[in-house]
Amino acid sequence: MEQSMFIKSITIDEQERIVVAIQENFQNYLQDEQAKKMLRETAMNALNENFVQLEVSKTTFRVTVQPGTSEASKTIIENEIAKAIEMALMFMSQFGQK
Repeated sequence: MEQSMFIKSITIDEQERIVVAIQENFQNYLQDEQAKKMLRETAMNALNENFVQLEVSKTTFRVTVQPGTSEASKTIIENEIAKAIEMALMFMSQFGQK
């Protein structure tokens, strides 16, 4: 299963924030308070001192990072998303076998 099933795009906007657009099927999860908390904690842990702020809208989440770290931070976020999707798929496949 590919990341594109969950994520529309990961870009850097004009303010050097990383913007992750979510596929329509999963956008309702962005409104869940637990999901927002998990996104924030994951971003903080992955980006360490480069993390500044997380903003969540109905269709996207934006991560503000320290100036000059957008490209490296985008790569970290892409890797974290890939790991999370892989873990979710492994869990779903194990759950389906029981």
